[in-house]
Amino acid sequence: MSRTYSAEAIIVNRKNFGESDRLITFISKYNGKFDALAKGVRKVASRRGPNLDLLNHVKASFASGRNFDVLTEVQALDTFRDLKSDLRRIGSGFFAAEIVNELLVEDQDEREVFELLLDSLKLMNRESEERKVNNVLRSFEIKFLQTVGLKPQLNHCSLCNRKLSIFSNYLSPEVGGVMDQDCAKNELFSQRISTDALKILRFYQSESWPAILKLTFPKVLEKEVQNILDSYLKYIIEKDLQSAKFLANIPN
Repeated sequence: MSRTYSAEAIIVNRKNFGESDRLITFISKYNGKFDALAKGVRKVASRRGPNLDLLNHVKASFASGRNFDVLTEVQALDTFRDLKSDLRRIGSGFFAAEIVNELLVEDQDEREVFELLLDSLKLMNRESEERKVNNVLRSFEIKFLQTVGLKPQLNHCSLCNRKLSIFSNYLSPEVGGVMDQDCAKNELFSQRISTDALKILRFYQSESWPAILKLTFPKVLEKEVQNILDSYLKYIIEKDLQSAKFLANIPN
């Protein structure tokens, strides 16, 4: 007799499977990340198909199977319609989901990650201002890394553990964070990080959403912070993210 269970989850990946099925990756509130087979959802007449769009927040039921668990019922709790009506916001949502899918392993309790992703999607859905959406995404990145034990060290030198000075600091994903000028001399893959960019990363790491939404700073600094986080994630994931390419091709 097959085991059945239910889960509240967010859809973070989908792959076509066979002629009419899809393999759906969920990050759930209590069951962590897992895959399930959604049979027949690619058929035009399928009523479950729209409920299984990427990023949807759903409540679903499953039956355990030999190779894959099988989706039996699904109800969309939130489709984030406003987020999906805007290219930059939907690209930001895809980026967050792709990071989760790449870095989480299956069958671990990751309730904190689920809550972080859900809160971020809700904020992106609510806020249309590009500055606020960017702040949410950048903060999601660094808070997610912190949650899964990969946060960059931003307050002390990652090599010698001395307190960082105000100036002349460098960041290296290879050593797991920021280094002072002396320690950075022997690191080939370090990049200079400005004082203001370091302050912003610390702010993203420690502050609450209301404070993060109010944060404003120049575009040139926004680009520096984005490049720093992009290179840090690329090193950890060891490949380019498809959603990053999507975001880069959206006209300003």
